[in-house]
Formats: sequence, structure tokens, C-alpha cells
Amino acid sequence: MNSSLPGSTPLWVNRVERTLRPVFVGLAALATLAGSAIVILLGTSVVMRHVAGAPLRFTEELVGLLVTAAFFLALPLVTLNADHVHVRLVVGALPPNLARWAQFLAGVFGVIFCLWFAYLCLPWFEFAFERQIKSEVSRLLLFPWMALMPVSIALTSIAIAIRAVSASGKAGSL
Repeated sequence: MNSSLPGSTPLWVNRVERTLRPVFVGLAALATLAGSAIVILLGTSVVMRHVAGAPLRFTEELVGLLVTAAFFLALPLVTLNADHVHVRLVVGALPPNLARWAQFLAGVFGVIFCLWFAYLCLPWFEFAFERQIKSEVSRLLLFPWMALMPVSIALTSIAIAIRAVSASGKAGSL
């Protein structure tokens, strides 16, 4: 293990994190834009319903796509920063050495799940891409929206791996 100090995070993990953090921040910024677009679309639709008597016909469909996009765009940064909800009842009750093992094992399972999920998303993406499938009302191509899932989940698996290795490295060797 190439570390700067015994029990510290390996240097390669720090390099990977420093390289990917700007990408994750950029994706989170796009998630923020998607959230803003949701508010604007919903507000416009409400105004149109009350002023013109008819809401925008594509609002629900586009908002659904934007919500999904916002979630998957923000997920890698949220995971890297560990800004999500934590339930630590079991891990908190374990001795420190076992807690490190549990955190590392959770990271391994998280990476396996993410890579498996990304793998399962690919045939759906390919299906939509090959057939140029469009949404029902607004006729938007769906494959760009569907591409977000495997890419985001693959990046999230890297974030989980960084967290798992960093947690085990900072706490000492497993």
C-alpha cells in the first residue's frame, strides 16, 4: 500500500478523488440546474393553467425526467461527501476494529451493487438508443436521459470505493 503515512489514505486514492471531485461537482451543478428547471416548469404550468386555462402539456413528463436526472447527477458527489442519511446503530455498537471492517465491507457491497445496477441499465439504454425511442407527449429522445443512470452509478461506485478505502486507511489498517 503506497501511503504517505502509516494508517493514512493511499496516495492513489487521494489522486483519484482530486481528479474526480471537479467532475462530481460539475454533475451536481447540472443537478441544481435541473432542479431550477423543475421549479420554472411547474411555476409556468400553474400560471398557464390559471391565466390561459391550459397548463403546458409536457410538464409532467419533463419534470419526471428532470427529477430522475437531478437525482442521478447529484448522487456521486453526495456519496463522495457522505452527505446522505446514515443509520449507524449496528456499526456504532461495534468495537473500532470491527467497525472499520464493517465500513469496508459495506463499501465492497456498495461497489458490487452499483456495478451490477449499471450493468443491468445498459441493455435498456441500448434498446432505447437503437430504436430512437421518444417520450410520449413531448417526443424527447429518451436515450440521453437513460445514459445518466449507468454513468452516474459507475461514478458513484468509485465514490463508494474512495470512501471505503479512505475510512479504512484513516482508521488504520484492516
